[in-house]
Amino acid sequence: MPVEAADLVTYLSAGRPDDDSDTSGGAIDATVRLLDRTNTKTLNSGSGDTIDLVSASADDTQNMVLKGYGTDGTWIEETKALSGTDHVQSTATFLHLCSAVLASNATGIVTVAEYNSGDPSSMFTVPVGEKGGQDMFLKVAAEASGGSTKKFYESCFIKNTDGASAVINAVIWLNEDEDSELKMDLGMSGDVTVTGGSETTTNRVTEPSTGGTYAWAEHASQEAAHDVGDAEDGNLTAGEYQQVWVELTLADGRTPEQVVQWAPKVYGEAT
Repeated sequence: MPVEAADLVTYLSAGRPDDDSDTSGGAIDATVRLLDRTNTKTLNSGSGDTIDLVSASADDTQNMVLKGYGTDGTWIEETKALSGTDHVQSTATFLHLCSAVLASNATGIVTVAEYNSGDPSSMFTVPVGEKGGQDMFLKVAAEASGGSTKKFYESCFIKNTDGASAVINAVIWLNEDEDSELKMDLGMSGDVTVTGGSETTTNRVTEPSTGGTYAWAEHASQEAAHDVGDAEDGNLTAGEYQQVWVELTLADGRTPEQVVQWAPKVYGEAT
């Protein structure tokens, strides 16, 4: 059976800080997917909305932690217990939902949705055996005018989740970067691109360096995409994954923005 687009999944790292002091990067966490710009849209046309949660399994009664911004621009965190196949809603009203992660792996498919005054519309679903989704670069902030430019570094992973087939001639690019503040490079060992990988950096304001010397570039289109695979051979075998480091640059005085608007895109050919 050939690999399909849905088999190429973007997961986050185990180290996904929401401050500038905790470790960034590390091993793949294949239970938490990247939420991109389509998931962290402005809710309810800018009025904000509560979040509706429901599972396809009555056994899902664990907590889910919701994180994001309220309509007044403040950061909100709320823990909500699922009630199996019964719908539950957050107390808080979110303008942007930036993270929704379960305490344990989902038994059934969990739907995360806008409540929309009694008419939930799905934002994303959490597959069986996974925990949820989250943005990168949570709560990043630029220095005030007259300060220094800040750079942030976090990683994600592109994984071929097909259990049998490989992807060849695979490339990755930053499909959305509306503010032109993002660059990327792939995980390395001794300056050579490698699959797998679990490189960390002390904190997200420290450039990764243990794998090699990174060459940050926009790779803003398929034509300018970065080849994936060991030594950039374009191959991801069944179950194989590639660490992707992303650099975010914020100039001093940068107007605060609640959502980093970007999405990586991967193309490859099935074997």
